[in-house]
Amino acid sequence: MINKKRGFTMIEVALFLAITGLLFAGVMVGVQNSIFQQRFNDSVQNFAEFLRTAYSGVTNVQNTHGGVSDYAIYGKLITFGIEKGNGDRNLIYSYDVIGKVADNDDGGTTLDALQNLGAGVAKEGLTERYSPRWGASIEKTDEYEPFVGAVLIVRHPTTGVLRTFVEVGNEIDVNKLNTSEDSKIALIDFRYFNTDEDKVEVDFCINPIAGEIRNNRRDVKIAGGATNGSGVLIIPEEAEDNNCIKKD
Repeated sequence: MINKKRGFTMIEVALFLAITGLLFAGVMVGVQNSIFQQRFNDSVQNFAEFLRTAYSGVTNVQNTHGGVSDYAIYGKLITFGIEKGNGDRNLIYSYDVIGKVADNDDGGTTLDALQNLGAGVAKEGLTERYSPRWGASIEKTDEYEPFVGAVLIVRHPTTGVLRTFVEVGNEIDVNKLNTSEDSKIALIDFRYFNTDEDKVEVDFCINPIAGEIRNNRRDVKIAGGATNGSGVLIIPEEAEDNNCIKKD
């Protein structure tokens, strides 16, 4: 009896290649989704860490300003949504807040005391510029538009108590602020900011892809009464207080 060797037919080969291709495509889609999710998580964590580092910088002051030794550093001003003419509102700027050295306790609120000391943004020294990682964008809670406003993290000039103040909706461009008698300081209009020191809180919605409408945005919150980096919270996606997910 003669044994005849039988090979694969063209149909069998085509089916094999098609099935293999589908399996490979499925694996690649899963890998890409995993990478995308990891990058998104990284952008959320990194933004939260940026805010926590700002609190640390206010607590542990380092003078980076030449020629302003007659002034004290009282905190940080972080601005969001500044229009630079190219449509990009996603860059975030962090500036040191400086003012005259306090020589007595006037018993006023933090913002009143800073106003009396002519406090403002230092125009010389380190200015930090931050951009969210992996193309993510920082958006408002109620709309899929860039977050515009500022966060002011400052210490009371005499008591040293740290407070957080927030302005939402107004663009605070340091380059457009009035200059004080000392050209090294750009004056801050503290009337912009919410004056309720114990209840200020703000939600930043992190959208994984800038310019796209998505409903899986993550909420990075500065809790009311935050006095250090622990007040910066990453809200779980399924949590009731995630204000970045559109509720039905």
